[in-house]
Amino acid sequence: MLKNEVLKILLSNNIHVSGQDISESLGVSRTAVWKAISTLKKEGYNIESVNNKGYLLLAKSDILNQVEIEQNINSYKLSNAPQIIYLDEVDSTNNYARLMAEKINSDFLVVADKQTLGKGRMGRSWSSPAGVGIFMSLCIKPEMAVEKTSMITLVTAVSLCDAIEELYPINATIKWPNDIVINSKKISGILTEMSSDMDGIKYIISGMGINVNNKEFPDDIKDMASSLLLETGILADRSKLIAAVIYHFYKNMNIFLKTGDMSGLKENYENHLVNIGKDVKILDPKGIYQGVALGIDETGALLVNAEGKIKRIISGEVSVRGLYGYV
Repeated sequence: MLKNEVLKILLSNNIHVSGQDISESLGVSRTAVWKAISTLKKEGYNIESVNNKGYLLLAKSDILNQVEIEQNINSYKLSNAPQIIYLDEVDSTNNYARLMAEKINSDFLVVADKQTLGKGRMGRSWSSPAGVGIFMSLCIKPEMAVEKTSMITLVTAVSLCDAIEELYPINATIKWPNDIVINSKKISGILTEMSSDMDGIKYIISGMGINVNNKEFPDDIKDMASSLLLETGILADRSKLIAAVIYHFYKNMNIFLKTGDMSGLKENYENHLVNIGKDVKILDPKGIYQGVALGIDETGALLVNAEGKIKRIISGEVSVRGLYGYV
């Protein structure tokens, strides 16, 4: 789209750029450039227009689109950056990623401003309003054993914490295995899905929902959910956070692939593990019991001391809660 090409030029210049220079660069009329600028202004961009000088992009509010995401990811100079697919609205980014996984041979990232059927672990719904959150699914196609797929959830979780702490002066923690928690309230969840055949893994999709600039939540979740805005007072640029997550994911994924398990990320993960050293309640279909969380092993299983016996808790149908609350 022309507006995206015009936006790229404005983002890459810190001085006024004339309409004539933009039109010549893109091979379009100055009228077309003016219309693109008008569209960008309507979308929220603060663009200064000065006679005989041209256009200058001034400070802007949080705006999510393809160009912003690509520009921010490119700033990290990743050698294996994923292809970006941006959608204003979709039923579920994981659903869309599954549809595209058979058509795209490389890694790709699906980002939507709004989901109509956002979903979380164990079939739960995920509140996905427009303009405030991050809803994205990263599809990767690594060469690894099928039984190691569940560990990608932990790789993603620690990458989310690393990204948040890069951009915010706050500690992000993990409620094993896939919830990101700040000040005892959930701000992000992860849903990992995969497809395989006789030859091995076809693709893995890591779906992430992050409450970023939310100011309020539905009554049924407001006691346990929060957002980065509410916890830090900072109105975030969602595109920058998306880029930071992708950067840290690939950095941590490289460590994971070298070791073949969580041993290389174990210390980082446990440093963020909110459950560690605390009493927890294990909600197992076979029976509920209590114990003290000790950390994780190299496979990502949670180690719990239950009445003097060390038990390995494997994610799936088992849930872990704090003894007296969410964490």
